[in-house]
Amino acid sequence: MSDTPKTNFFQFHLLTSYPGTLLNRDDAGFAKSLPFGNATRTRVSSQCLKYHWRKYKGKHAIRSAGDMSIRSRRTFREKVAKPLIEEGYDKTLTAAVTYAISKAVLSGENTKGNLKSNARTVLDAEKPLEETKLSQLVVLGAPEVNHLRKVAKESLDRLSDDNSYSQDSNAQISKAIADAIAIKDVAGNLAALGNAMGIDAAMHGRMVTSDVMAQGDAAVHVAHAITTHAQQREDDYFTAVDDLQDETTGGTEAGSAHINVKQLTSGLFYSYVVVDLPLLVSNLEGYDRSEWQEADLTLTKNVLRRFLHTITTASPGAKLSSTAPYAKAEFVMVESGDDQPRTLANAFRQAVTPNGQDLTDASVEALTDYTERMDAMYGAKEDRICATTAKVDQLPASKSTLPKVADWIEARIDSTRTNGQIQ
Repeated sequence: MSDTPKTNFFQFHLLTSYPGTLLNRDDAGFAKSLPFGNATRTRVSSQCLKYHWRKYKGKHAIRSAGDMSIRSRRTFREKVAKPLIEEGYDKTLTAAVTYAISKAVLSGENTKGNLKSNARTVLDAEKPLEETKLSQLVVLGAPEVNHLRKVAKESLDRLSDDNSYSQDSNAQISKAIADAIAIKDVAGNLAALGNAMGIDAAMHGRMVTSDVMAQGDAAVHVAHAITTHAQQREDDYFTAVDDLQDETTGGTEAGSAHINVKQLTSGLFYSYVVVDLPLLVSNLEGYDRSEWQEADLTLTKNVLRRFLHTITTASPGAKLSSTAPYAKAEFVMVESGDDQPRTLANAFRQAVTPNGQDLTDASVEALTDYTERMDAMYGAKEDRICATTAKVDQLPASKSTLPKVADWIEARIDSTRTNGQIQ
């Protein structure tokens, strides 16, 4: 396609082969699976994939593009309260102020009455600092955490300037704390930060129940990866030998200190990811989605370049020491366009049976055939490029190298920003 409308979506299709691994386990320790089409497939959950992409520390790690979010129940305790206590602020007052701010920011409990009640909860607690540990995980960006620590510090400074409450009851102290917290400034200044939630939260989203902070809808949508073929698994019987076994038993001690079984699988996995480009820019830069083309797109292009390299090289890392589950994608196709995204997993609804042919080649052929049939029905709505090791006569897109695919993504973003025409 030489003339492409604006790019609203990038779609990534990957095929990656893993021999003898246990990439993602269920609650019983077995490989996750999924019935699909005419066969049960081995599965890797989207949550597992996203976790390892976030944690990846290789050459093209996403985290190297900028600040990542802090994902914890202990953020207010460890990143807000404790640093202030280490500076010399009173432990109980710091805990009370921190807790009141956390409830105001995360749950919308920002009236004077709310602030007073929440501060009192901590003042009356046997272990005040423990109250600042939240009941559920929250996702906050480093700029947001730094700002909230600054707000807590300023509130404590105002308290120290007002010595009239120091000998009062907890009820009076909690009122002083409520008066010291400038909640309007908290909300206004957080809003002024833009969407400073961290790169991974900008990509994968976060939920908040207060309008004080920006809720980030996920700009990156990740499907569960499934094998293109029927599940291939083996129960691996293994033992651990006791190096210091008792030799005086006359051979009655077998030498095994542990006997167990684990499940191993082999598979060629199809992975599918969609990137909502306007939303990603909005989340990263703080622009309204409708005005995303006005933003500085340097960070977005850097993130997507790193993302491409990450999803093609970062492996789900279960059983590292015993299976070395490291593999790189053998096929990746990227599509750009503004039409409704669609998975190509249905190319494998009939499980691939290579019958002597290379499994990757057979899977690429199945994907190519399905793509052509979808194009024949709906029209070719996307611009495409691919990179692959497959030895097949026909591909669903022009073939290139992975670095050039990354360049191609940047070019599509730039062309969308100008006139929507591919240069």
